[in-house]
Amino acid sequence: MKFVIKKYKTSNKGVALLTVLVSVFIISLLTIEFQYSVAIERKLSYSDLNQLQAHYLAKSGVKFALLRLVLFSRANKDKSLDSVKTFLPAIWNLPIPAFPPAKSKIKQLFKADQDAAEKAIEETKISIGQFTETISSESAKINLNALLIPVAQQGQSGFVIPNPSNSPQKGLHRYVATLLLNTISQIFKESENPVEDFGNVRPEEVVCDIMEWVNPSPVSCGSGNKDSFYEQQKPSYKSKKGRFFTLEELKLVKSIGDNLYKKLKPFVTVFSYDGNIDLNGASKDVLKAIYPDFTDDDLNKIQEEKNKIGRWDSKEDFVSFVVGPLNRSGFRSSYPVPADYPFTVSNYSFIIEGIGTIPKSKYEIQKRIRVAVALTAATPTDKITCEKDDLYFWNSTTQVCTKKPNNRAECEFIVGQWVPGGCEILDSGKRTIPRPSGSKPAVEPNALKILYWMET
Repeated sequence: MKFVIKKYKTSNKGVALLTVLVSVFIISLLTIEFQYSVAIERKLSYSDLNQLQAHYLAKSGVKFALLRLVLFSRANKDKSLDSVKTFLPAIWNLPIPAFPPAKSKIKQLFKADQDAAEKAIEETKISIGQFTETISSESAKINLNALLIPVAQQGQSGFVIPNPSNSPQKGLHRYVATLLLNTISQIFKESENPVEDFGNVRPEEVVCDIMEWVNPSPVSCGSGNKDSFYEQQKPSYKSKKGRFFTLEELKLVKSIGDNLYKKLKPFVTVFSYDGNIDLNGASKDVLKAIYPDFTDDDLNKIQEEKNKIGRWDSKEDFVSFVVGPLNRSGFRSSYPVPADYPFTVSNYSFIIEGIGTIPKSKYEIQKRIRVAVALTAATPTDKITCEKDDLYFWNSTTQVCTKKPNNRAECEFIVGQWVPGGCEILDSGKRTIPRPSGSKPAVEPNALKILYWMET
């Protein structure tokens, strides 16, 4: 039997076709992936551009607000405008609409005004988006950073919350501690169940906890050391022993729960340039913290009088009204020295918020810039100019032009001792720096100082 083996020719056409199809499929996937990547990159580029545009729009809002504050400062110093000083705050607190205005609103204008508006907008180079800016006062709030004990008193054992009757003479930090104590006490009184709302703490403990958080040296005021509490938290941390940078830091302090923080937030700040309360902007709650004996009727009469005259022109006018028509003679006993009044009638500290918005079909891109700023007196930098200015003296120890202390708190802050003739310091031997001449505080704001800048 013979076996015949036949040879068949094999064809590679099927393999080639399969290879081509797989290659086309892979190339298609790569093309789609490339197109997707290009689309994503393009979207991200446009997003970055929109974010950048929104950022500069927000910055424009901040710069516009700073300009308004500069104009307010200059107008406030202009003696020829004394007759209209009541209306000057409108320069900074008058709400300004978003800029540039919507096209629909521009079309409602007369032709000449419409052309002028369109030309002005074209010159701004803003092709899309708007910015808004708001300015709010911080001068009428309790400054937590004013709880910092002067260098000369740091390290002293014991800190007792003082009564309002002696706080102005004992230092600004004691006065602010009293204000804070009165405010927290009032919050506790208004609560139906303080223990449930705020925990099993006393107002004095809360003030002490904040004092210990902000002061670099230990502060013992009967509530013990809190470092062990912070070390037991998860994650653990330590008390700051320094100034508050933001108000949200207050939530890290022992005794400050969410409820107390929300209640306390409207009355406190960390951005006020000094601890003096602006009487013209102070709420009824803050006025009651200044003098707890004020009744609701007293506070209503104070508000009515302020509305009648427009604003308090001086601290003495406010005190005269309280002691006279209100018949609150105890107020003068609490604050016997006019030069040491820990309140003011001027507004020097502000919060600016600039918002830049880029509209999209389904959403908006926003950038927000928050700035704390203070109107301050520009300090001379050289010795010759410094010695010519009655408001300053040249400190040969620090080689810095320093403002003459106007009261005990300011004297202690520069490590001096308050004496009848002024502030005694160890500068080229022991010498006494007299108070600035005149009854007004040595603060004539002519410069802007940025205290805080945050972008979100």
